[in-house]
Amino acid sequence: MSPPKYKGIIFDIDGVLKRGSTPIPGAAETVRKLRGKGLRIVFLSNLSTKSRRQYVDILRNKIGIEVSPEDLVLATSATADYVAKNSSTGKVYFVGHQGLREELESHGLKIVDDPEEAEFVVAGSPFDEKGYVTEENRWKFTGAIRAILLARAKFVAVNPDKLFPGPDGKPIPGTGTFLGAITAATGVEPVIVGKPSEEIYRIALEKIGADPSEVIMVGDQLYTDIIPAKKLGLTTVLVLSGLTKKEDLEKLDAETREMIDYVFEDVRGVLKLVE
Repeated sequence: MSPPKYKGIIFDIDGVLKRGSTPIPGAAETVRKLRGKGLRIVFLSNLSTKSRRQYVDILRNKIGIEVSPEDLVLATSATADYVAKNSSTGKVYFVGHQGLREELESHGLKIVDDPEEAEFVVAGSPFDEKGYVTEENRWKFTGAIRAILLARAKFVAVNPDKLFPGPDGKPIPGTGTFLGAITAATGVEPVIVGKPSEEIYRIALEKIGADPSEVIMVGDQLYTDIIPAKKLGLTTVLVLSGLTKKEDLEKLDAETREMIDYVFEDVRGVLKLVE
């Protein structure tokens, strides 16, 4: 039986194309070769700290991949879009980094300092690239709690990722760690806009213009990359260059293991599926 004909590939970025600010070997060359075969490439990131403008710069200048904003599906921009569509006042108590703030403001939303003025709490990661709470965010644990309990602000989060790979490949805390603390204090669960929400995958599929069966998803995490993509009918590729390691695969139950169509050491293995 001949292999399926793929029309596009969705690449997660962190742990797949780069670790921290360091490119993963072969990433740029692999993307160039895949584009040379006529495949539409879309880059999907759950990272809560970067805007589309920042990611264009990172992919071009740090990894060596030519990219435009139209090639990107980011949890930050999707979150800003969600809040803008569902807000009546546009007032947001914001937790996170400049990239998320940039996306919120570009969607016409107003960042407020007083948590009791907020209609929404929008949460990205309060941690820096070493896993420490930034100076700007150190007091926002309390602010977010007060906005939710006193102002009855709606709680929205960019992603649920508790961990992601730092520059050395070792885990550091992500947005989900912050969410756990706020939910424990308030009893309120956030609306998640980024992965594993199916909506962000649908946005990526629309950009490619193909059925799920004609698209490959390449990621390094099971529960945010592989499982939701497989449920939608995409071919799934797990790379071992990020958080998931070989020893982790040995611990999986049979049902979860079946969600993974292919396992490669790094992104270069994807070329085997289209040659």
